[in-house]
Amino acid sequence: MPLYVNDTEITDVEVHNEMQFHPAPSKGQAQDLAAKALLIKELLRQQAIEEGYLETPSTEDELETAIMQLVEQKVDTPEATEAVCRKYYDQNIKRFRMSKNTEIPKPFSAVKEQVRDYLHTRSIRQGVQSYILDLAKNAKIKGFDLAAIL
Repeated sequence: MPLYVNDTEITDVEVHNEMQFHPAPSKGQAQDLAAKALLIKELLRQQAIEEGYLETPSTEDELETAIMQLVEQKVDTPEATEAVCRKYYDQNIKRFRMSKNTEIPKPFSAVKEQVRDYLHTRSIRQGVQSYILDLAKNAKIKGFDLAAIL
């Protein structure tokens, strides 16, 4: 069954070709992952055109660059402060053991950068997901429930 993002069709053949990049326990799961990836890419492509980051026709490299520029401009990803990092460390102290054989945690100073990087990455993922959901709410998507799988 073809999928649509606004008036743009994503064919069964395109989904099938994309499946190779989404290994999953079942064919159905791989198909859902491929469809999700193509829908998100199309949402972002259309928004990149609308925002002036991309002209059509375009190459795959131009599309990737435009999507990165769009996301960098539209998704706010604040850096984690030391207080936020410390709070995460304190709440998850068992994750920071010196070794598997001990309950003694590494000192905060030894893992502070690791915690900051993790929290920043998580912030980016959440921001991008929220942005994609906003785009999906404003788009006409047929053939797939993107909100249910994000």
